[in-house]
Amino acid sequence: MGLPLGGDDWVAPEIPWEIQIEILIRLPAKSLMRIYAVEFLAVIIDFSDRFSALESNHSSYQSSPINRYYCTAASTPRLYMSLMYTIPHESVLLSLSSSSNKDKSLHPELTMPGMGGRYMVVLRGLILQSVCNKARIHNPTTRQSITLPAVKSSIFVQGEPEKHVHYYFGHDPVLDQYKVVCIVTFFSGKYNKIITSEFWVLVLEAGGSWKRIEFDQPHLANKQGLCINGVLYYISRTLTIVTFDVRSEEFSTFQVPHSLADPLTLIRAGFIEYGGKPAIFDHTKLVPMGLVYLWVLEDGGKWSNKSLVLQPRQMRLFHKNSIPLIVHGTTQNGEVIMAPYQLLSPYYIFYYHVEKNDLRKVRIRGIPDPDYWFGKPHLGMYFRIMDKSESIMHLEI
Repeated sequence: MGLPLGGDDWVAPEIPWEIQIEILIRLPAKSLMRIYAVEFLAVIIDFSDRFSALESNHSSYQSSPINRYYCTAASTPRLYMSLMYTIPHESVLLSLSSSSNKDKSLHPELTMPGMGGRYMVVLRGLILQSVCNKARIHNPTTRQSITLPAVKSSIFVQGEPEKHVHYYFGHDPVLDQYKVVCIVTFFSGKYNKIITSEFWVLVLEAGGSWKRIEFDQPHLANKQGLCINGVLYYISRTLTIVTFDVRSEEFSTFQVPHSLADPLTLIRAGFIEYGGKPAIFDHTKLVPMGLVYLWVLEDGGKWSNKSLVLQPRQMRLFHKNSIPLIVHGTTQNGEVIMAPYQLLSPYYIFYYHVEKNDLRKVRIRGIPDPDYWFGKPHLGMYFRIMDKSESIMHLEI
């Protein structure tokens, strides 16, 4: 016979660790951070170590792998805007929000001076940027940032002046691992002759370090990449789609469609995710002709395509002397984000819904220090939508 509830000698049974995990997974990130702040579960940083020991048991009663880094659902997606000027080095990262998708303006809800960078990549609640040829990862939920160690490239050692460094960010959903890929290329002339390339990968975890991997096709990486179901995709200047399996760390390539074999067209076109697949969004004839071409990489390396024509009422959203637009990814509901490459006041960005063939125009308001940023030549400007994931992953290396 058990002791009466509330008796002096009664001790509440300990909640099994795996049950604690399941409870915490279902909490929003802000609630988890409050728990962390009062040190109620300060061991949350060490979850990943204990998760590894539980994965085999966990898989027996749940089909999906344990989310070791606690990606939880945010209330609404956020649009991040990164501004960076090289000389002198100044940068800012803005988190923009609106009350609904129908709003005609966006306002900064958070301004982070010094946190901007180049080639912004957003993945499962984390942001990767390139700063002075090094990769920096920022977690906007925890306000934590780390700079990854420099790659020990032989190209750097030789001091080659014409070199290009590009970073990509991937996630393996099976092992729940984040990996950063670095490609260093030495070229001659205006990107016309690729001399050599080095390929490096780093697992984002305590003690992680750069490891060189072999790939016999030197190339100059172009465009920000996509990570879809554990595979990284990006476009190279050799007119190929390069893929990298995050788990096996193996490369492969696909040729781009013949009609996109013009390097200038490929450079100007956008590279987006469409229907869970990589796609080339050719908007080079959007202004003034109102034409868009979409090429989707299907299974087996085959390409499908369709043409879209905007209506005259949609074309009126563009100014007659519109500045060329750059594609900055897509929203969760399939809208392609396009923004003028130059920051002028007033500043508008465009959302184009491929399925509905609909275009809307949204003004960006509240950019800090407008006299400094507006009209600045050679300004690095990047937009990325943070999906509804929030992460309380503790960043360390």
